[in-house]
Amino acid sequence: MCNIRMIVKPFYSAKRIIALLGISLVFITSSAIAQNSTSSPYSYYGLGELSMNSNGNSISMGGTSLAYRGGRVLNFQNPAALAHVDSLKFIFNVGMGVKFTNLNQRDKSDSFNDYNLTRLAFGFKVSPRYSTAFSVSPYSNLGYEITEREKVIGSEDYLNRSLKGTGGLNQLTWSNGVKVTKDLSLGLNATYLFGNNGRDEIIILESASSYIYSNNSKLISKGIYLDFGAQYQMDLGKYDLTLGAKYQPKLGVAAKQIVRVTNYSSSGVGNSPYENTNRGTFDVPENYGIGFGLNKNKQLWIGGDYLHEKWSDTKVFDKENDLRDRNKFSLGMEYKADDGYARKFFKKMTYRLGGFYDTGYITIDDEKISTMGLSLGFGIPMAKDAGMINIAVEFGTAGTTTNSLVREDFTRITVDINLFESWFVKRKYN
Repeated sequence: MCNIRMIVKPFYSAKRIIALLGISLVFITSSAIAQNSTSSPYSYYGLGELSMNSNGNSISMGGTSLAYRGGRVLNFQNPAALAHVDSLKFIFNVGMGVKFTNLNQRDKSDSFNDYNLTRLAFGFKVSPRYSTAFSVSPYSNLGYEITEREKVIGSEDYLNRSLKGTGGLNQLTWSNGVKVTKDLSLGLNATYLFGNNGRDEIIILESASSYIYSNNSKLISKGIYLDFGAQYQMDLGKYDLTLGAKYQPKLGVAAKQIVRVTNYSSSGVGNSPYENTNRGTFDVPENYGIGFGLNKNKQLWIGGDYLHEKWSDTKVFDKENDLRDRNKFSLGMEYKADDGYARKFFKKMTYRLGGFYDTGYITIDDEKISTMGLSLGFGIPMAKDAGMINIAVEFGTAGTTTNSLVREDFTRITVDINLFESWFVKRKYN
C-alpha cells in the first residue's frame, strides 16, 4: 500500500527571495531621494498630492478595497483581508504608473507626463490564522512650478515670482491580518512615514541682474502611525456578502523644518542670508471608512467604499491650517471569466470596472478642488501559475477653471505585477 505525505517548507528558491528583498531595499532607498512624480499645481497645498497604497485590482475598480479579499492579493487598505491569502504562496508585488495630464486655464493649456513606482510589497501566511506583509509606497508628492508677474507698488517696474516644489513623503508599512473566526478577521497596519518636501520661492526684479529674494524650505519627516481594519463575511445562499471597515486615529509625526532666506538689494550688491531650523510635528488625520462586497460563485464581485479623512482638525508645527475634510466614494466590480475549465486566453482573464468621486482636502478662493473619474482594467494570468499582470487605466478630472483656477484632465495607466513563489511541496512514498 502506498501512503503519500505532503511536507510544506517555505521559500524553496532562497536565491530568488533574497533577490526580491534586495530589489525592495533598492526601491526604499530610491524612494527616499526620488524626485517629484506629479506635475499638479495643486500639490502646492497641504502635504501635496495624496497617494493611496493600492494594488492594481483596487485601482481598476475606482479604488474600492475595504471589503475586497483574495488568496493572491495583498490588500493594505484593509489589513484584515491579509488573513485570507493563499497559505501555499509567497506573494511579491510591484506597481508602476504613468500619468498623462493636460492643464487648462481659460485659453491656456499645457501637458505633462509623470512616471513613478507606485508600490513594492511582499507577503505570506505565517500560520493558518495569521498572515503578514510589507510594502513601500508614496504617501504624498510635490511637483509644482508656478510663475507670477506682478507690478511693484509705487513703481513702473515688474517682478517675477517663481514657486517650485519637489519631493514628497513615502510610507513603509508592516501589515498583519488575523482570522478570529470563520467569518471575522481583524488587521493592523504599522506605517513608518519618511521623506521630505522641498519648497522654493524666488523673486526677481526685471530691471535687476539677479534675484532680490529667495526662500528655500525643506520639511523632513520621520514618524510612525497605526490604522486598524476588520472584515466580516455572511453567507446569503448564492451570494457571499463581506463588510469591511477601517479606522486610523490622529497622530503627530515628528518633523524638522529648515528655512533659508536670502535678501538682496535691488542693485544686487550685498545680501543678508538667514537660516532657521524648527522641530515639531505635523498631524496625520483621523480617518475611517466602510465598505461592502458582494460575491457570486467566486466569479462576479461588486463592491463600494466610503472614506472620510478629518484634515480640518490637523496642525503643522502647532499651527492651524486651512484644509478641509476629505470624503471619497467609490464603486467597482470584478468578473473572473475563468470557471476552472477555461482553455481560451480571454476566458482565463479577469475584467474590472469602477468609478470614484473625491472631494479633496483643499479649497482655493472658496472653490473646492475635487477629483472624479472612471477606471477599467484586466488581469492577465502568467504561465504555470507564476503570477498575474494587472493593468489599470483611469480617466479623470481634477479642479476647475472657475475664478482663473486650473482644471486637470488626466489619464493614468498602472501596471501591477503579482509574482507567486510556491512553498515547496515534497512527496514522500512509503
